[in-house]
Amino acid sequence: MAPQFDESVLLLGNGLSINVWPQFDYGSLFDHAQQGGLTSVDLTLFDGDTNFETVLAGLNTAIRVNDTLGIETAPVYERYRGIQQALGRVIREVHVTRGAVPDRVLEAIRAELAQYEWIFTTSYDLLLYWAMACGGWKPFIDGFRYRNPGTYLEFDPEREVEHDEVPVYFLHGALHLVVNGSGVTWKLRGGDLQTILDQFGDRIEGDPQARPLLVTEGSARDKLRAIEGNSYLAYVLARLRGVNLPVVVFGSRLGKSDEHLIDALNEHPRRAIAISMQRASKREMAMQQSDVYGRLETDDLIFFDAETHPLGDQGLRCGERSSESPPGRQAS
Repeated sequence: MAPQFDESVLLLGNGLSINVWPQFDYGSLFDHAQQGGLTSVDLTLFDGDTNFETVLAGLNTAIRVNDTLGIETAPVYERYRGIQQALGRVIREVHVTRGAVPDRVLEAIRAELAQYEWIFTTSYDLLLYWAMACGGWKPFIDGFRYRNPGTYLEFDPEREVEHDEVPVYFLHGALHLVVNGSGVTWKLRGGDLQTILDQFGDRIEGDPQARPLLVTEGSARDKLRAIEGNSYLAYVLARLRGVNLPVVVFGSRLGKSDEHLIDALNEHPRRAIAISMQRASKREMAMQQSDVYGRLETDDLIFFDAETHPLGDQGLRCGERSSESPPGRQAS
């Protein structure tokens, strides 16, 4: 059974997203984009990397340098826009629409989220965002607010968390977050939340070098490098390191690519950690448990059946896997 603590942190992986919408069960954004949208020149720019954020950030730097030195920026900017548009196309192809998710599903997710003191997620789809907003934002906060009226919502690291608030942080970025040309993280919003998906990957008015904030690498080292290169993501990972409450991990195996999360959890080795597991053979489950045992520094490690947790309830499912959906797991 899923454990219950008086006060705890929820660390979410992609399991919730896949439970709600099975078509999120794809390999990676990069693998999907290679099927169409990225040119041979684009693929050369990735040079063995799989992270759109890293490549777009590098091109953004090249545009600024060329502009400063008086060098033609059009070819670099063309590649920047082409890669950004390819990313937007892939996201729109696999993402569920808001209209396909019943309010009862979002309300159930929201009710469970409200049971935690802190929430961190590696998923970058909009399900969590929609659930937070379903029925009003309180008690959830994300640290974004208007610096100046009429501008974009900007992340404010000085925003204090009140005792009756539940902060929600996106460890690997999210579809509603963008980085402007100066490196500042903004949050998109619209008249209704579905328009955020429609906006994704489009040009930001007044800032053509703005880009989506998504960490899509496969390795922990590359993920950490991308996180440390963005002030919002670095702040969020530092908050995870600093919280010393018991942790419930749902929808993540904490595999080798999540070593930066393991390191953060090990900052407080005395606290309890409960990890959800998908049903599998005894041998497979024993191997997964053994792997985590060897890396997490805690004497109070609990494993539980994911389907016994409210976020693993099969009643949350909104669609079945498409026969055309690529195999694998959603990139985290």
